[in-house]
Amino acid sequence: MRSAPSFTVRSVRPRPERRGRTGRRPIHRGRQRLGAGAERALLAVGIACLAWWGATGLRAEVSAARAVRRLETMTGAPDGLDPGHGRGARRDPHVSVGDPLGWIAIPRLGVRSVIVEGDDDLTLSFAAGHVPGTALPGAPGNAALAGHRDSVFSGLAHVRDGDVVLVTTPSARYRYVVSSTEVVGPDDVSALDAGGGTSLTLITCFPFRYVGPAPRRYVVRARLAPGEVSGEARTPRVNGSS
Repeated sequence: MRSAPSFTVRSVRPRPERRGRTGRRPIHRGRQRLGAGAERALLAVGIACLAWWGATGLRAEVSAARAVRRLETMTGAPDGLDPGHGRGARRDPHVSVGDPLGWIAIPRLGVRSVIVEGDDDLTLSFAAGHVPGTALPGAPGNAALAGHRDSVFSGLAHVRDGDVVLVTTPSARYRYVVSSTEVVGPDDVSALDAGGGTSLTLITCFPFRYVGPAPRRYVVRARLAPGEVSGEARTPRVNGSS
């Protein structure tokens, strides 16, 4: 008899299932592509923000240097801001937005800035802006200056009654003394009222450490010190204003 043929049993491995459009692998790859695209988009936004920030800072630096040069041409570089009068030539009272008007300093707080006509974004990026329509510093009436809480007016967070505010213009120097502070709403413009006598009002946003656009305004009022004379300064007529 013939022996029965022998058979070798081989293990059969199951064939992998095909994963179509709804399989996990295509979804995983899609997520990878989406993540890479998001990273590139965020990188582009970051580069654009840095470029904008650099350009804005450079523009502010150039504008500040130009304003200081113009003031030095009119009055000579200030060797301190002690009160006094009669220094420099008389300035034309017809000023335009962007014109440099002088310097402001609060010695105890380390505040020091050029004063420029106007309260637009560019002016406030590098200077204390003189609010158009208010009196010239040193002239009868209320001179209002605006500044950012995180730059030129950051020191106002620690201001107190009795602090000395020194202002130099091309026609004279003036010494003011802080008389009061107040927090008001963003639509309250009473700080710009003329009032009586010769006064100076400083305005910035509040709270000082608020993240984002601050909801209120911090107002510092100062009066011309007793015995100080308004000198040659005259109330200007801003070009383009009534």
